Amino acid sequence: MSKLVLSIDGGGTTTKFCLLESQNNKIVYESIVEYGLNLTATTIKQQLIVLNEIKNRINHFFETQNDISTVICSVSGAGNEKRKKNFENLVKALFKVHVIVLSDIEALRLLLLREKPGIIVICGTGSIAISNRGTRVGGWGHLFGDEAGAFRIVLEIIERYCDYIDGIHDYDPVFDSLKFFYGFSSPYELTNLQLRKDFKSKIASFASSIPLTDLTKHVIESQVNRFTLKVRQLAKKENIKDIYLFGGMFKNEYFKNTFQQKLEDFNTEVVDKKLHVELALNVKFCAEEPH
Repeated sequence: MSKLVLSIDGGGTTTKFCLLESQNNKIVYESIVEYGLNLTATTIKQQLIVLNEIKNRINHFFETQNDISTVICSVSGAGNEKRKKNFENLVKALFKVHVIVLSDIEALRLLLLREKPGIIVICGTGSIAISNRGTRVGGWGHLFGDEAGAFRIVLEIIERYCDYIDGIHDYDPVFDSLKFFYGFSSPYELTNLQLRKDFKSKIASFASSIPLTDLTKHVIESQVNRFTLKVRQLAKKENIKDIYLFGGMFKNEYFKNTFQQKLEDFNTEVVDKKLHVELALNVKFCAEEPH
């Protein structure tokens, strides 16, 4: 077998990876780890667990990982140089090969825009937008921003549920879905989510099961409205008309439609690509580009 490229896409709730056979430029293995790799929401120990799981699966199917020549990673939360370098060192220590680490937004900018004008928007666990020139808005993290990301949307619903228990908010059916999803019998058990090391991804995970109710519509609309104002400002500043939408929140039809309506005077396109596969297929280009 020719040399292999291992490509990893670490999001907030799952980590996808694949192996590319360099000689034939062919994907020979693909899998998903049901745990996120967001560098702002995971510890080094948790990151190592995910990376070891990837390594073990590769060894199970190929008996050795010695044929891997390069590991390329797109990871949420890698916009900070210190976090990126720490993660790069972790991957190097485990696989002992050449490693390229990009943030998810960097990877998409390289793959989708290259030199053409445009804006990449990601709404996953968090949210961020970046232009082809590298100017960004959002991406402030779950404490300071991340409007229209899964964490902030679910957090606002949880806050309204707490208000309901305290008697200052009306009942909404989403509260029943919330209780069922997290499996708590007493409202106060919900506070235990704050004690989890993976609380950010655990809270965000409810977004994939969220029912469409009056409250969820209101929350989605207010979150989207705030974030699209930032995207509009970026587009206006750099005279951009094309906006590419990526991330798990755009799988929610109501969220997607609301987002596109708020940007109806722009050309918006939802990008449905496997980032780990695209990175593997374009590893030479990504390695040559400054990042």
